[in-house]
Order: sequence, then C-alpha cells, then structure tokens
Amino acid sequence: MKKILIVCFFCSVLVGISSLFSSCNDEESFSTDPSHLLTFSQDTLSFDTVFTSIGSSTALIKVYNPNKEALKISSIVLADASHSGFKVNVDGQKGTSFSDVEIQGEDSMHIFVEVKIDPQNRDNPILIKDSLVFITNGVQQDIKLLAYGQDVLILKGKTIKKDTVFTSGRPILIYDSLRIDEGAKLQCEAGTRLYFHSKASVLVHGIIEAQGTLGAPVVFRGDRLDNMFTDLPYDRVPGQWGGIHLFSSSYQNRFDYVDIHSGEYSILCDSSAVDKEKLWLTNSVLHNTKGDALSMTSCKAEIANSKITNAGKNCVNLLGGDYSFTHCTLANFFSWDIRSGVALAYSNYQGKIDYPLKTSFYNCIITGSSSDEVGGSQSTNGDIAFDYYFSHSLINTNEEAASDRLVDITWEKEKNFLYIGKEDYKYDFRPDSLCKGKDIGDIAIARQYPFDMNGRDRLQDGKPDAGCYEWMPGDK
Repeated sequence: MKKILIVCFFCSVLVGISSLFSSCNDEESFSTDPSHLLTFSQDTLSFDTVFTSIGSSTALIKVYNPNKEALKISSIVLADASHSGFKVNVDGQKGTSFSDVEIQGEDSMHIFVEVKIDPQNRDNPILIKDSLVFITNGVQQDIKLLAYGQDVLILKGKTIKKDTVFTSGRPILIYDSLRIDEGAKLQCEAGTRLYFHSKASVLVHGIIEAQGTLGAPVVFRGDRLDNMFTDLPYDRVPGQWGGIHLFSSSYQNRFDYVDIHSGEYSILCDSSAVDKEKLWLTNSVLHNTKGDALSMTSCKAEIANSKITNAGKNCVNLLGGDYSFTHCTLANFFSWDIRSGVALAYSNYQGKIDYPLKTSFYNCIITGSSSDEVGGSQSTNGDIAFDYYFSHSLINTNEEAASDRLVDITWEKEKNFLYIGKEDYKYDFRPDSLCKGKDIGDIAIARQYPFDMNGRDRLQDGKPDAGCYEWMPGDK
C-alpha cells in the first residue's frame, strides 16, 4: 500500500512540474515582436443598404495569424459602438470590447458583425461608419465598417380601402401581404419601391396602377438586401416573395415601366369577363420567378414592349381569354433548377373545362435554352375557339408551314443576347450583333410602339427588330 501511495505521489509531482513548464512555455510562445501582426479577410466590410430599425444579416470577417508563434491581441474594440449600431461577436463572445484574445500561430478566428441603425427621419440613405480596432504588440490595425441606413415605411397586413397613392420618397416594406379592396385603387408613382417579406404578395380585388418612367421604374421585389454567397445577392434568387394577384373582380390594371422580379410569380390574373380589359402591361420587366412569370386565365390583356424572362415554369401561360403581345421578348433561360415549362404555353382547356382562346403575337421573340419553347394544346371539342396568330416574330419551336396564322416567322433558337449568366445568374437580354431577330419586324406594327424599352427609335433604319429591344450600330 505504501509503494502505491509513493508512486502516486511522484506521479502527481511529475504532472505538476510538467504543467508548470507547459504553462511557462505557453507564456513564452506568444510573440512580442511588433512586426508580427494580423491579417484580415478584408480591410473594409460594407453592408450596402440596411433598413433602419430592421437590422442587417450577419457578416463574417476572418482574422489570421500568419506567424509561426502565437499572438495575444491586447484589445479588439468597436470605436463608435454607442452611436453606429454595429455589434460584433468574437469567437462566440458578444460585445463591443474584448481584451487578451489569443490566436495560435498560423491559425485564424472568426468575427461576426451585424448592424441595426436607428431611424434617420430622411428619405435618402445615410452612410454609417465605424471601425473595429485591434491592438497587437503595441501596434494598431483596423477594419472599416460601412452601412447605408435607409428609412422605410413598414406596412403589416395593410388593406387599401379607398383610393391611395404610394410615392417614391421612402421604400415600402410589406409584411403579410398588401390587399386592395374592390372599389379601391392603388396608384404607385414613378420611382416607388416596394419590398416584400417572404410569402407576402399584392392581392388586388380593386385596381392597381403603377406608372413608372424609363429612369424611375416602379419596383416590386423581395426584402432580402444581403447576399446568399459573396457575389450572389438574394435579389437574384427566385421565390423571395409572392407576386401580384389580380382577382376576378379586378379590371383596368395598368403597369408601365415596372420591374417585378424574383417572386414565386410576377403577375397572376384570375378569370374575368373577356370583353373588359383586365391588364395593360407596357415597357416592363417580369423576371426570375419560381413558377409562371405571367399567368392569365380567361381574361383580356394587352402586353407590349415588355421583357418576360426566366421562369421555373412558363414565362407566359395563357388559359383561354383574349390577349395581344407586341414587341415582347419571352426568353426562358432559367437555371436555378430543372424547369417544368417553356417560354410560351397556351391552351383552351384544363381538365374537363373548356376556355375559348384568342391570342396574337406581333414582332416578338419567343426563345429559351430548350429545343422547343412553345407549348400549345387544343381541346378535343372543335367548337371551342383556339385562335392564335404569330406575325414577323422569331419563334424557337418546330417549324410549321406558312399560313394565315403564321406570317413571316423566323424559326430559330435565339441565343445571341448580350449576356446569359448561368453561373452568376445575371442576364442581359438586349440583342447582340448576331441576333437573328434583327430587322424582321413589321414596320406598320412598330409604329404603334416607335421606341423600344430603352427609349431607342426602332423606326430609324426602317427595319425594326423583333422583341422589346432595338439593336443599333456600335452595340456589341
């Protein structure tokens, strides 16, 4: 028994001595050389626009010790924490000031940063600045922190019960959808910006009019202002919000120079009387939707000078009704997932219900990444109208013989746009110099819309291009 106790005693002594030397070695291993400094993943962290009172997403900064010896950071401090609204988390600890932070040789640590800015009572964004200051071996290093604070009008479950005007002063942030009652009209002036929280939509039982301009469009988009990845904003991700739903009681809706993008859908039109205009859509963009971009059932609509692009289902889906499309670009290069639709789908029946259809396309481009971008389906009941007309257009589908329904058609797959970004999800659907839709439009039709979406004169050479954009010498 005594031998065992003696052995245990000596073991304890050895462990204690070992710990003592280890501790001394740890202390001695921290470099005190002023030239041994930190490096950072970035010297400036920018949050772009942050809605006041809402707060930002969390951003990451990586701090590196490139030296072989460990470093002890004397202090990490937010220089203006009491005013700027920035908050940090250093290796799991929240605060605004940290001391004696250790980082081993050739190792790194994470610092998480977020910001919540108080309302500024102004329409324009204001730049908020701060610095994250590091003191190591007596040497100061800092990372600049920047954010633009934007005051915003927040609407939660708002119902428009009487005629109302939205202006361009401050962005409007919508939670739980925006409803327009029957008998009420919502007007959105040029430059109005509407941001929608996840699943929120515009539910129109009355009338909506969005009158933008070339330089100040009316924008409908999701409220995520941050990035999914470093170079991929959430604004390029489909399904960020709902869309604009025009119910059966809704007529006389007008959209001119609007940009509706990255929703579950862009515009959804319910069945209505086909002798009364439900929708005018001109000079507008419907882009990047998880489902159909423009879906219309048995109603009357006029679409012109507009770009309807990239849908997980169909760019345009028509079920019965009376429609006219002039100088439109329908292009489906959706690449977020395997899509289940085409650029244009039209039908005069669904299930056992028939819907008389009349639709026309003048001076249009209908194309996409598939070999066939048009899907037309006709009811077995021959008495149900299935009237379609395509004139002076480029169509990416199986060629058909010329007829009184198909006049001067270019049967091609148009891919000669300025930029189709399947990796960065950026797109520019303006034509390049090789575009097959150049000069094929009917000038008589073009006179109805003499200027393209960018305000260019499509009549200047007497040969208007198909689609919503006119190519001119000097373009790529």
